[in-house]
Amino acid sequence: MNRFTTLLVSQWVANAGDALYIVALIATLYAQTGQASTAALFPIAVTAGMTLSGFFFADLARRFRHASLLLSSQLLKTISLGLIVFLDLPFGYLLGCVVWIALLDGFARPLESAFLPRITDNLQKANSLVQGTNQVVQLVMWPLGAIFVSLGSPDLVLTISFGLFLLASLWTGLFRHQVRHLFDPVEENQESPSFRSSFRYTWTTESARLNTTLLGIDAFASTAWISALFLVYIDTHLQVSNSWWGILNAFYLLSMIGGSYYMLRRTKSSSLLTVSVALSVAATILFAFAPSVIFAIVACVLQGAASQLRAIELNTRLQETTPPARLPYVYSMQQTVYTLSFCLGSLLFGLLADRLSIETVYWIAAAVALLMFPAARRLHDTVLIKQKQRIS
Repeated sequence: MNRFTTLLVSQWVANAGDALYIVALIATLYAQTGQASTAALFPIAVTAGMTLSGFFFADLARRFRHASLLLSSQLLKTISLGLIVFLDLPFGYLLGCVVWIALLDGFARPLESAFLPRITDNLQKANSLVQGTNQVVQLVMWPLGAIFVSLGSPDLVLTISFGLFLLASLWTGLFRHQVRHLFDPVEENQESPSFRSSFRYTWTTESARLNTTLLGIDAFASTAWISALFLVYIDTHLQVSNSWWGILNAFYLLSMIGGSYYMLRRTKSSSLLTVSVALSVAATILFAFAPSVIFAIVACVLQGAASQLRAIELNTRLQETTPPARLPYVYSMQQTVYTLSFCLGSLLFGLLADRLSIETVYWIAAAVALLMFPAARRLHDTVLIKQKQRIS
């Protein structure tokens, strides 16, 4: 088994465990407190952990080999989940473990993405496989987790998740063994990596800055498509059964998988960034005034596919234009920007949905999505210039 496949399988198993653990823990929190509002603390805890990781990532990545840090984070996640499974932790400690596991995830994800240019030659294909299969795992494991909880118990699902974490640790250990002779890249005259130097490099390097800006705006605007707003939209705009909540989410995820498949098969090198932004704006406007469920489904399909095309190309462009020694640190900065933007967007659109009509909320989201156009065009031009420079 080659190194890319090993890394991909380890991600599948880890993501499956993450999905089951999230479903089970939400059910556990509700069982402990009896209040549905406590479930809302879970995504806040995850966001806090992922955001905090960015402040410590550079120092750890400088001190330890990246493959060893990847394995250590997965092992510590497994041990932490074991504490949740085998100990009857009070609510505060339970929430603390959630923050800690998300913090460890925040160390692993930039490293996984940064390894791709070092272990594969076809970055677009690799990113398409990673993005697409991750969506398949989410599509399968979330409803499966809910079924397991309803048929068994949250404790049973947590135990299954713990088993998947153990398996992910074994696969990550195999990957570490496969890359044991692959030394971490070092750039000559590079200043000692830190949060400050990572931020400075990302901000002063045009391609990294534009890539991160586009990602941040995208994360903010895409929060209008989160499941909670879907419920309000179905109830007040479409005025149909809540069963359509799951149907719209399913179409959204399926279209993301379709977008990944398209990028996997695509051979052209031309940019799709501006096209994907235009599709997202059009989809959001269509969703705002959709006269029937059919139009809402079409909008979900357009938005899901467009967001996936954009995510894959942004990853590919960043990997192509960023020196390998800098790439993990830029990814860490992007992760911090993404989680903060998503958190702020969720808060803002949630507040707006309580005060304005849901149609107005989506019109505002479309206006925010329009802000992606300047960054998308400039990033496209920057990439073209660098490609011409390499050819000449």
